[in-house]
Amino acid sequence: MQTLLRQRKEGTLISTNQTTQLISSSTSSSQRTVVTTTTLPDPRASLCDRTLTSNNVNISQNPCEQIRCSVILRSSGGRLGNRMFMFASAYGLARTQNCRLYVDNSIIRELSESFQMKKVDERMWLSEAGYRSLTNVRQKISICRFLSNLVRPHAFKHIELIGYWQSYLYFDAYREEIREMFSANPTVLANVIKYIRTLANRICPSCPPLNATTQKELRYSFQTQHNTTWIGIHIRRRDFRGIGYASDDAYIHNAMTYFRRRYHYQQIRFLIASDEKEYFQRMFSKDIKHKTVFILPDGFMPGDDLTALTLCHHSIVTGGTYSFWSAYLTGGDVIHDIKYRVECTPSDYFPPWFVLVGTPIEKPFYVGS
Repeated sequence: MQTLLRQRKEGTLISTNQTTQLISSSTSSSQRTVVTTTTLPDPRASLCDRTLTSNNVNISQNPCEQIRCSVILRSSGGRLGNRMFMFASAYGLARTQNCRLYVDNSIIRELSESFQMKKVDERMWLSEAGYRSLTNVRQKISICRFLSNLVRPHAFKHIELIGYWQSYLYFDAYREEIREMFSANPTVLANVIKYIRTLANRICPSCPPLNATTQKELRYSFQTQHNTTWIGIHIRRRDFRGIGYASDDAYIHNAMTYFRRRYHYQQIRFLIASDEKEYFQRMFSKDIKHKTVFILPDGFMPGDDLTALTLCHHSIVTGGTYSFWSAYLTGGDVIHDIKYRVECTPSDYFPPWFVLVGTPIEKPFYVGS
């Protein structure tokens, strides 16, 4: 899939035809003395519940007229960070154009392993029947470039997104909605709450136990206890070392020093997630002993790590889309190693509040996380 994407020209349009007729059926029954007629529900009505209201999406209330335009996402590649970009960009384009959104159930299931995926507006989502009724769907390919023509008024009718679509510009206007959908599911949240309570008890055994049942409550409690400024660090290292994309230790140390100096009037602590946690446990053994650095548990899944990192005030991140999302969802100050894909325009990929540090790599890479 990745090779195929490199061979295709970004932004290429590929016409496809897909037609599945929606069939309305009715049955009637009669008797000698009483005649009754029963009409089965029109399948088109399942595309939208007309009793719902929306403050976000300007979609016609007539279900027969609602599929004016649509954004379709069926293919996925890479790991969690890539899928988050694909989904967020599809969502952002649909919101911008007031179009319906269809996302394949397999993608929703994968994202739901980590996130709530709460639908902000039910009427925006296109059902399977609605998707199959579409004709003249055109495919649009992009890796990490922002295609500005797609956000112009009435830019398309029905498009299917192919590729990684790694530009925050497609969805940044709906950041809070994206955060809502990418909030932790109950299982992930329970894992993170349990860990954070243990961490807080290690810092201050005599303090009252951390009390939180939601992600917002957990973030607030975590950020306000112990007069601590928390810096989340994500370091992708294992598969990057062999291809020259891994951030060196000096970058990590310098970024940590930056935050220690900037917030010198507060207690600074660091929360680290990495695919090589043992390496950083050795590297920061003294800091761990002094309770200024904490390494997230080995048993944490990617969604657990990501949720824990987003509880912090600020971020230090390395290459990969997973790092991007940990910083983007956290907000605050961001230090990012500048080993970005040279085929990407930096301003398309990095939000303006990301501070880029280091030397860019000389060749493109398409390895997501």
